[in-house]
Amino acid sequence: CDSASCACYNYTDIAFNRGNYRTSKKMMKIGIDVDGVLRNFCDGIIEVIKMDYPDYLKDGFTEITDWQLENNFNCTKKDLQEIYWYDWAHAIMGNGKPFKDNLATMRHFIDNIIGTYECEWVCITSQKDHARHYTLSWLGKHELNFDRVVFAKGRDKWKVDVDYLVDDSPQNWHHWKHGRGTEDGYLLLDRPYNQNIDTKNRIFERYPKTTIIFTVMISIVVMDVLLTKTF
Repeated sequence: CDSASCACYNYTDIAFNRGNYRTSKKMMKIGIDVDGVLRNFCDGIIEVIKMDYPDYLKDGFTEITDWQLENNFNCTKKDLQEIYWYDWAHAIMGNGKPFKDNLATMRHFIDNIIGTYECEWVCITSQKDHARHYTLSWLGKHELNFDRVVFAKGRDKWKVDVDYLVDDSPQNWHHWKHGRGTEDGYLLLDRPYNQNIDTKNRIFERYPKTTIIFTVMISIVVMDVLLTKTF
């Protein structure tokens, strides 16, 4: 990416050089967010708060329903940031629980598409500089072989060179739409905290067999790649 607010780690070139594979067609680039899509950040911070900061819990709390995280608890944004960026980053980021079905789906597509079709998988995630290693090790531990890992602030994800982005953030949706002039390409993963977004590109995950829904949506993107390929 070109933005000064982005940091890129390129793990490829080897994947796309298998058999000196090249075509004149434009390579499809698919971006995947981490927290809220692959890693269950919400459950991670809720578990820590219940265990060590019970006073932060509001009466009747059941789940995080507001994207402004502090609005879900009896504490400030700074209090929460101290938990997930510093004191408990090793647990929430480094050892956070995965969404197992989504993880399996991503592994399948990355392992079967890389080096075969004109498709590049890009992990795009917003992480603090000092804590990036937690996410890098988490991706490695779960055997996710992305072509690139890009660290970018949420407001700058639209600037990253990808055709699609699977993300759960309502704010990032607004930034993408404003920055690119359209919501096309932004696939919003359905979560309780993004229900205020009226989009035609919502990935529903609130029913049994959710992996099927996630797989179908990603398959649509992959088919876009395959249909434009000249054999």
